[in-house]
Amino acid sequence: MKNKIFILLLLCLFLCGCGNYRELNQIAIITGVGIDKKDDEYEVSLLIANAQKSETTSKEGESQPTVYSGKGKSLVEATKEVDRKTPKQLYFGHINVVLISEEIAEEGFLNVADWLLRNPESRKKFYLMMTKDSTAKEVLEIVSPLESFPSQNIATLMGSNEETQAITNSVTYSDFINNILVEGIEPILPSITVIGDDKDGDDKANLDTTNPNSYLKLETIALFKNDKFKGFASENDSKAINILKNTVKQSIFTINYDDSNVNLSTKNISSKIKIKSAKEFDIKVTGDATLSEINSDTNLNKEQTIKNIEKELNKTIKKQINKAIKKMQTKYKSDIFGFGNLIYKNHPDAWKKIKDKWNDVYFPKIKVNIQTDVELVSTGSLENTIRKEDK
Repeated sequence: MKNKIFILLLLCLFLCGCGNYRELNQIAIITGVGIDKKDDEYEVSLLIANAQKSETTSKEGESQPTVYSGKGKSLVEATKEVDRKTPKQLYFGHINVVLISEEIAEEGFLNVADWLLRNPESRKKFYLMMTKDSTAKEVLEIVSPLESFPSQNIATLMGSNEETQAITNSVTYSDFINNILVEGIEPILPSITVIGDDKDGDDKANLDTTNPNSYLKLETIALFKNDKFKGFASENDSKAINILKNTVKQSIFTINYDDSNVNLSTKNISSKIKIKSAKEFDIKVTGDATLSEINSDTNLNKEQTIKNIEKELNKTIKKQINKAIKKMQTKYKSDIFGFGNLIYKNHPDAWKKIKDKWNDVYFPKIKVNIQTDVELVSTGSLENTIRKEDK
């Protein structure tokens, strides 16, 4: 009996395996996807990572990503056209980023969301971005001297700028869909564009120059209402939006003090939004700031000077936040901050009565009280300004 059990277990070990197993050299690994509209059809562009030829040397075979595109009345048709152009089977399990053009976003993201969701291979944690003044295909084709693959260049660009700039923040596919489905909050997306001639950007010679002919640049936040794109925020509005969404790690603010521009670096900025009623909300912003640059003979040893600079900084931050909220209320009528979600959580009965007209009727009328308390904690390595030291 024991011998039979042993033989049975041995057979199981030989027979078990991955049902969908495929050799690496038989698949085309997709790391980036671009979705455009062209001639009333969808154009899907797929960035293939493992496109080097087997006969090349290691050095010659490095960094040979290729973009294949296909068109069709549906995304499935467009992808099938790409499939007919590639000698390997398409594999969607390693997507880093999906780019959608303005035309796609204006028609509504849900038109393409289903295709991305139903693909069983793709993880839903990839970055989702909008292109600005460029097609998604053009962005995918730009090669960078600093990264092997364009998709990795985009992901790295997003990560580094999220750490040091406040005008953008990363959004995954799951995050975006969640904000479409959740009550009382509208979604946003980061955006990206091509600087220079996009035709030169896909040339490998772009890697060998100290001054690339074209490169990618992160742009401001793309604003949505439901699943449809409504416009791009300004840099200051993007900064304010990210402060209220608590996605700011570091930022720079410029104020005017003593007839001179003063630059301050902020960190640890956080905001709290509290609901007072369905018509009124309180916002408190806190954080630290460091003096980065000042070009005047201002005496920084005076406590009152520090207080005055600090006061001007808080006034600037408050003004930018207030302006961004007002613009969302009046121009876009899109509650990207989630005031409605707070009503939904705290006053569900009231929310049921107003939710259908929240963005267009009730959100534009809410009162928002803003308090900022950002403290100037350091004037840098100098006790005073260079101009002051020289005197």
